[in-house]
Amino acid sequence: MPLAVNAVVGAGATGPAMGGVLPAGASNAIAAVTAGNMFGGHPATFVANVMGWRCDRQNPPANHVNVSIQRNNVGAPSTVASVFVPTALNIGPHAQAAVTLARQRELERVTRRGLELSLASRAANPVNPPGGTIITRYIVTGNYSA
Repeated sequence: MPLAVNAVVGAGATGPAMGGVLPAGASNAIAAVTAGNMFGGHPATFVANVMGWRCDRQNPPANHVNVSIQRNNVGAPSTVASVFVPTALNIGPHAQAAVTLARQRELERVTRRGLELSLASRAANPVNPPGGTIITRYIVTGNYSA
């Protein structure tokens, strides 16, 4: 099955999100997420500032990275989108260049789609618990098609 993105089911399916009207730019930060920067250790912030937004690796479930889009300079919660990406999809340096490029683009496309769906879920879910709204988290599933 090629890479796809699905809503997380069960524990961790939803999370607190930044409340209020969102300033522009969250989608620009999503566009900055790449196969090369979403994996890694510390620092957790891998894109520091795109129009006041950042891309972070947050607390993930086992064998995944939790790619999150967050607003800079606001208190928690500052997350507006989240997607879990299996660490097994991290592309090692051993692959042939053409295969690596195709896989990078496929992973970027699917991960960005999951982030956009998560961002859209915030607007579609008007439940407002103390401290913010609710987002649906998404997860990348499947295998590379190339």
